[in-house]
Amino acid sequence: MKPCRLFRPGILKAAGTAALVLALTACSVSLFPEKQPQRQFSLPYHFQADSSSPQAQGGVPVLRIDRPRASGLIGSKRIVLETRPNELAAYGSVRWVTEAPELLRDHLLRALREDPRIGTVVSDDSGAASQITLNSSMLEFQEDRAGDPRRVRLFLQAQLVENGSRAVLATRDFRINIPLQSDATGGSIEDAVTAFGRAADRLSAEVADWVAGVLENY
Repeated sequence: MKPCRLFRPGILKAAGTAALVLALTACSVSLFPEKQPQRQFSLPYHFQADSSSPQAQGGVPVLRIDRPRASGLIGSKRIVLETRPNELAAYGSVRWVTEAPELLRDHLLRALREDPRIGTVVSDDSGAASQITLNSSMLEFQEDRAGDPRRVRLFLQAQLVENGSRAVLATRDFRINIPLQSDATGGSIEDAVTAFGRAADRLSAEVADWVAGVLENY
């Protein structure tokens, strides 16, 4: 009678492979270290409406603010740099907390709601009824390192549309340029984010004045 073989070569090979997999799993933290977590920034908000402005009168139409249209890096969560004229890049390890067009829409929404001249303001994702829509295209929202001094540039093409007739009531281009405050020391991501917030505040003030003027004559 042949002797009993407790371990066949194929079984030994399979067992060895399983042991190796278990060993790699056990030490995966040391072999494959976790990716460094990204820093996330919200868009600073320091807009202050003019408290001396007259209150909106009854019958002022409800205004809806749509998320601005944007493409490429401008429409993403990346914090965008213009390193050379017309050449865009982005900070590597930082992001906005959400996509830039949504950040700007929410900034405008908050500011225009605080302006006593404008009345009721709703967002495009609220589903609420409205009579007039502010829609726009965000063509620039970037830190400009190609110019001197370094600055944040914001360019928004906006229009006010009557929802029922789809008639365009008014159009306007908004160009905002805000120098980085610590440009002499080279600047930092914190300086850039602060400048982005100041640009959004100034845009909000200009948009509020424009919208209030259009609604007054509506």
